[in-house]
Amino acid sequence: MPTKYAGLPAGTRALQLPDDSFNATTYFLTVFGRPDNSSACECERTNDGSLAQRLHLLNAKTIQEKLANAQGLPAKLAKDTAPVSEKLRGIYLGAVARVPTAEETKTTEEFLTKRQGKEQEAWEDILWALLNTKEFLFNH
Repeated sequence: MPTKYAGLPAGTRALQLPDDSFNATTYFLTVFGRPDNSSACECERTNDGSLAQRLHLLNAKTIQEKLANAQGLPAKLAKDTAPVSEKLRGIYLGAVARVPTAEETKTTEEFLTKRQGKEQEAWEDILWALLNTKEFLFNH
């Protein structure tokens, strides 16, 4: 789900922000390493993971809002009639750049069976869990 930046057109990506003044209003940009451009040194940016990043992925209201959005991927997955294994393959390729193992597929199918009637919430939980794996953080 796209983030709306005040004063900019819908669909503007963080990469397209005109200056670093948006860092103050978007904690995600600050915690995930968008430099504040206080110097010309490349050393301003770091690719190392941090505790703040980990905690933000675990607890961020913005992440939860994006997952729970009626236009978001969990909602689309809940309505999609494709087999679970096919949907899971797509999200694994996007999140961790590999297909799910047979065990991961079986566990997901069992989880979805237990959450009958709450499919969107179940897919939200599955995507949230993937976002919080070391594998996701390593790949992204």
